[in-house]
Amino acid sequence: MQARDAAATRARILGAAIAEFSAVGFSGARIDRIAEQSGTNKRMIYVYYGDKEGLFTATLHEVITKLVTAVALDPDDLAGYAGSMFDYLVDHPEALRIAAWRQLERPTAGPETTEIYAEKVAALPAAGEARPPTALPPTDLLVLVQGMAGAWLSTPVELLSHDGSDPRSPQRLATHRAALVEAVRRIVA
Repeated sequence: MQARDAAATRARILGAAIAEFSAVGFSGARIDRIAEQSGTNKRMIYVYYGDKEGLFTATLHEVITKLVTAVALDPDDLAGYAGSMFDYLVDHPEALRIAAWRQLERPTAGPETTEIYAEKVAALPAAGEARPPTALPPTDLLVLVQGMAGAWLSTPVELLSHDGSDPRSPQRLATHRAALVEAVRRIVA
């Protein structure tokens, strides 16, 4: 029973930390708020995660690992990959926010994802290879596809709503997703 309570407490703390760090980054995050939101005391955060840096690292590990592994890369369907990555980011907005805060405040912190990205890049065709042929180096191609998948969620709302639509409505998201998939299809065609 004690282990289950400890696991539940750790999970509550991590959930509150994900919300806090994704909202305000490492520098803006407050352990007091995380403790309050998780329904625990600050001491338990320090017991389970060491310090704020340890909690941020655990948060990065949880969110970034899920982000880079959640959507399988099909090298023969990069357009489908882009659409699936977009869907994941819409469903998990904290992922893009945490990744951005990581780049801004702690670019070397978090999980080691070099191998995961190396596998994805190695699966892509080299420039000029068939499957599909492309003039883009694989690393650049993956950067562009992932960047395009997250662009809608990091673009100012004034631009997103310029056409008068609600940029978060299911219809508008579906329209943008279709445009994203078509754009990636054209890049690799």
